[in-house]
Amino acid sequence: MLGKNLHADFLKMKGTPVILAHILIPIITSGLFLLYYSFSAWNDTTKIMAFYQAVGAGLPVLIGIFCASVASQEKNAGGFQNLLALPHKITAFLSKVLLLLLFGMFSILLTAILFGYGFCRTPVHSSINIGLCITAALIMWCSSIPLYLWQMILAFQFGEGVSVCAGIVSSLVSALMLTGLGKFIWKFTVISWTARIPYTCLKLVFGEAGAYDELKTVLPLYAISTVISMLYYLLWASYFEGNKLSE
Repeated sequence: MLGKNLHADFLKMKGTPVILAHILIPIITSGLFLLYYSFSAWNDTTKIMAFYQAVGAGLPVLIGIFCASVASQEKNAGGFQNLLALPHKITAFLSKVLLLLLFGMFSILLTAILFGYGFCRTPVHSSINIGLCITAALIMWCSSIPLYLWQMILAFQFGEGVSVCAGIVSSLVSALMLTGLGKFIWKFTVISWTARIPYTCLKLVFGEAGAYDELKTVLPLYAISTVISMLYYLLWASYFEGNKLSE
């Protein structure tokens, strides 16, 4: 059943810019960073950290836009009637978020591979390997799972505009949490994790003090938050009856 839903949702998305965006954005992003780093005087460590900070901080707004696109597609198809008429709504909603998560993984990995290949192929940057770039990308993707779940709820329950606005606010807060202001509270701010958790993991790899203690605190919070988010998403999906904007 889930496989059929995934296939059907994929066919629906083929007619939207969502798939193309997941390919073009990584190419553009990695290309711009490689171009800037070709003449930047920063050291390798700073360049890698800045790259993942920027990508992680920008990810929430993209998640908001993509979730809004999925919700808009269903709303325009008869005011969610295609969803509401299904005998297994939970499976249908699970399919949608899983497909976006798969697209997200592909996109984040593509960004990391393109950037890593371009960055690491130069002998000057031999201290950085592409395996590190891929690992940091997977950590970022894992950090984004709660965001996808909550953004899907916002998009379907309150409309696409709310989801996009929430994504913009999340990206701003995520960037703010990368500064000194977020030093102590970022661990409890879910919307900052896509930028801050990969950054902290890189700090640990590069031997910066305090990174291990930060991860030891945030990883249990991440696990609990992800499980609660998934359970609530499934519960919400089972009771979803459309939103007021579609009536």
